[in-house]
Amino acid sequence: MSRRRNRAKPRPLRAARRESLFVLLARVQRGAPLTAAEAGLLRAHVEAEIAEGDQARRSAAGQAAAVRREQQRTAAAEAAITEAEQDRERALAALRAARP
Repeated sequence: MSRRRNRAKPRPLRAARRESLFVLLARVQRGAPLTAAEAGLLRAHVEAEIAEGDQARRSAAGQAAAVRREQQRTAAAEAAITEAEQDRERALAALRAARP
């Protein structure tokens, strides 16, 4: 099963959390006092967003490292192919020179 997610449609839980964040932040911006429960909810939402952002950055860093490793493997394979082609050309030249 693919781990890809459709970025056009956020997960329902995250979408609800973000909508709640926007409401709470709008209230704070207007100077409306938050209840203790709302302040706790705001903190929980922000911590969840930070945690998801951190996880996304770790994932992106891992993917970038994997890309770099594959690029190095590709470069090594291309160098080996070039070397093999040169060896073949040298062998063919030696064979042609050895024939009467």
